Amino acid sequence: MEVAISRGITTILLLLLFSPVPAVERRAGAFYDDALEQAIGRSDEKQVKIAVEALATVGTSSAMESVITSALLSGHPALESAALVGLRNLQPGSGLDWLCTQATKHPRKEVRDLLLGLLSQRKETQCFRAVLQGLYDEEDSVALKAIEVLKDKAHPGSIPHMVRALQHQEDRDRDLSLVAERIRQMLKKLTGADLFASSEWDALWKGNKKALGQGKKLDPAKIILKGSGVKVVPPAFFGQELVSEKIVFILDTSISMQERDPLPGAVKPSGKKESGKTGVKKGAKKGQGWEELPASRMRLRRVQKELKRMIRELPRSFKFCLVTFDEDVDRMSDHLVEATPDQKRRALKFVDNFDPEGLTSTDRALESAFKIPGVRSIVLLSDGMPYRSKDPIDVLQLLAHIEEINRFEHIPIHTVGFASTSGNAGGFLGELSRRNNGTYTEVP
Repeated sequence: MEVAISRGITTILLLLLFSPVPAVERRAGAFYDDALEQAIGRSDEKQVKIAVEALATVGTSSAMESVITSALLSGHPALESAALVGLRNLQPGSGLDWLCTQATKHPRKEVRDLLLGLLSQRKETQCFRAVLQGLYDEEDSVALKAIEVLKDKAHPGSIPHMVRALQHQEDRDRDLSLVAERIRQMLKKLTGADLFASSEWDALWKGNKKALGQGKKLDPAKIILKGSGVKVVPPAFFGQELVSEKIVFILDTSISMQERDPLPGAVKPSGKKESGKTGVKKGAKKGQGWEELPASRMRLRRVQKELKRMIRELPRSFKFCLVTFDEDVDRMSDHLVEATPDQKRRALKFVDNFDPEGLTSTDRALESAFKIPGVRSIVLLSDGMPYRSKDPIDVLQLLAHIEEINRFEHIPIHTVGFASTSGNAGGFLGELSRRNNGTYTEVP
């Protein structure tokens, strides 16, 4: 194939001498289109990169549309990445103009997502504008991608644009949306301030434009608020703030959740403090190492108590769903429900029916959560590693699989574990959150 492409390039150079340029571009585009489609059909990453590089040399809008149609919509992460590498040397012109347009207007959010990542690496003003426009995308996932790439650039010129994007969220009554929260996190990173409302951020920018424009951060102690200074505190689950109004809770109800955890700082009869690595075996008697632990220290009972408290406190603007898993998966609903009194009562009854049994099909539970329409944040609580005796779960493959299905959704996966469980469980939960832009919380 490499030889064929090289011969094609030679042929096209000869045609340039004797044919009108548009005709040559059409013939070159058609040749490389075929080469790209063949490379995609064979899943040949190297040849995909070479063919896309050749189409970038042609540089027309039609050539770039071929890259989008064949490679960026291939559905294969490796081929998508190879195509993006092949586009790096695309020169300004109609092809780049077309990519900037498609980054904001293409009907498929996957294409908009990939193009925002590509354009964020370029220095042209039109590319920066396209990325900024992504902040207002109708799909939250694409807006989150725009925030992510702008955060990586850490350019102070983004500050006023981020403030306007936050105001756009507020104007739609989405003060507690994940997009709004991510914007605030970026503004905090760029300015050093910790504010809430867009009016406060706007006043901060206008009053410190010179310093902030030079990339300097402000001393929080010297910031004088000109707005209300009121920060809306989101609800929390075991201390994990819920910064999205569309959230799915995945809750482990496997047999290990019947274990009772020692009280923090508890002392064994020998006088040694408990390390938190083991609990009391079922049926243990007083005087045999540990004093008998109260039923309130059973993990599942603790989860039920905290979950009920959180459900009662959910603002009306929230939509949520509960998913439980042991060897099988059970969902309160197939969709997100509004946090109305009726739905809260329904959720509380669902929680009352939790019963520890079976193994730990974490993979099936996560896949089930991703299928719930509109979910923008996931909280997974578990006390152990993913495990099934039949159809064993490969943890590394599971981590990679979740990353892949989440690559265009950008759903943060927050995890909650228990200090008294094995280190492997906490390590898995922490890695799952790290790979999916979430945080890991450990319950004592």
